[in-house]
Amino acid sequence: MTSSAAELRAPLALRIFIGLVALAAVAFNAALMISDRAPAVAERLAGDVPQRLSDRLDASRSVDTGQLPGDDAIVHIGVWAIAALLIVLTFWRWWSLVPLAAAVFVTSAAVEVGQGRYSTSRAVERSDIVANGVGVAIGVSAAAACMFVWTVVSASIRGIRRRHR
Repeated sequence: MTSSAAELRAPLALRIFIGLVALAAVAFNAALMISDRAPAVAERLAGDVPQRLSDRLDASRSVDTGQLPGDDAIVHIGVWAIAALLIVLTFWRWWSLVPLAAAVFVTSAAVEVGQGRYSTSRAVERSDIVANGVGVAIGVSAAAACMFVWTVVSASIRGIRRRHR
C-alpha cells in the first residue's frame, strides 16, 4: 500500500504559515530593493536593531574585504533564495517547481526594473537580475531537497507503523 501524495505533504497549517512568511519576504524584498528610504523606515520600525545587525554581519571586521565581491550580489542571492524557498514550500507540489521558480524570478526582475523607475538612488543592473536568478535557483533547489527528505522520511515512518500493527 502506498501513501497518497497528500499524506506526504507538510500539514496545511504549516504551509499556510510558510505562505504568510513568504508574502512578507517578497514585500520586504520589494521594499528593500526599491525604496530610497528603506533604511530610515527600518530604523523607525526597529530602532537601531538593523544597524547593529548590519554591524554584526559586517565581514570587513573579520576578513580582508579585498576578498569580497564589490557589489551587492550576495544580498540579491540571499533574499530571493529565501523567498523562493518559502514560496515553493507553501505550494509543496513537485509539478509546481518550474512555474513557481519562473514566477519568483519574474517578480524579482520586476522589482529590479522598479528600482530604476521608482527610486532616485538605485539603478537597474543586469548583474543584480542574474544574482536574483541564482538566488531563485538556490531557493527552489533547497525547497526540492526539503520536499524530498520530507517525502522519504514520511513514507518510511508510515511503513514502519504499518509493519508494527
